[in-house]
Amino acid sequence: MFLPKLDLKTGSRAIIFFTMPEWNFAKTFLNFKNSYTFLNINLKYDEKSLIAGPIIGAPLLSIFLEILKNLGIKEIIAMGWAGKFKSSSLKIGDLFLPIKAYSLEGTSKFYFTNKKVFLPDKEITEKLKKELKNIELCFKKGSIISVDAPVRFEKNRDLIQKWDQKVEAMDMETSALFSIGSSLQIKICVLHFIIDEIGKFLNLRSEKMIKEKREKLLKIWRRFLNYEF
Repeated sequence: MFLPKLDLKTGSRAIIFFTMPEWNFAKTFLNFKNSYTFLNINLKYDEKSLIAGPIIGAPLLSIFLEILKNLGIKEIIAMGWAGKFKSSSLKIGDLFLPIKAYSLEGTSKFYFTNKKVFLPDKEITEKLKKELKNIELCFKKGSIISVDAPVRFEKNRDLIQKWDQKVEAMDMETSALFSIGSSLQIKICVLHFIIDEIGKFLNLRSEKMIKEKREKLLKIWRRFLNYEF
């Protein structure tokens, strides 16, 4: 496939924001000298690091991570949104750290044919946990399942029941993020805001509940992008 070359120079760290609201917040408060748009993905960068978003879904994430690998990116933190399962102890508004991801998306099999469970990089995950504790930002950890068609999943009661006791949350990207990172030898971890419950269809977003946590995370993002942890 044709991919235009990214004519930019940056460092070895990046933060990816999956959703438009998280990207809009990040680009406003994280200052970079340069901007670039690629595959409808926005990048802001300098000679040390970059941020990018929004990136929705595993296939686009796969293309972008391959490109970041070619740019020399070696460490990535991703920030997204996820939905909780009914039986989970998670609450809407919680900050969630996935420590295991099950793949029901179709991208990971192109990196690991017979593997369905993926883990974040241990080193960067432990560093992130320490940073969260240092600023007294509460988070919960657990397992997540990633799917390509969340609306169809949420209309299937059998699927919901099958996974309700096995994982805490669902999204579209985490398992691919972990599998691609492992394949490309990029250290990767991810955080999610829990913004809804699987099987319940809502028209209102719960952004007011995550506003304070989102603002606190800025300190961690700046420290990571400046290689301070």
